[in-house]
Amino acid sequence: MAFTLEEGDGVVRPRGELDLATADLVRGALQKQVGEHGTVTLDLGGLLFLDTSGLRLVLETAEASRREGFEFVVLPGAPDVQRLFDLAGVTGMVPFADGGEPPES
Repeated sequence: MAFTLEEGDGVVRPRGELDLATADLVRGALQKQVGEHGTVTLDLGGLLFLDTSGLRLVLETAEASRREGFEFVVLPGAPDVQRLFDLAGVTGMVPFADGGEPPES
């Protein structure tokens, strides 16, 4: 599947795969939205795949939000995407809306 990225109004919505090849694009979009809005929401709902590069990006952004004082919220992805956070044992380190529960199908 092709990767697409939508951004605006403080929300970043990657679609497809968030991996080594696309993480920098998402990072740039997150930084842009923080600069423009002082807050950013990362919507993982359109992801089919998340690798450790994407996981690292989410964790780095969460840490930056605590350090720099901007609001960062993550909307959970599909069960396969959320599973990586669980397997890595980092779900509690990410500011998930709804406690990290995947959206209802």
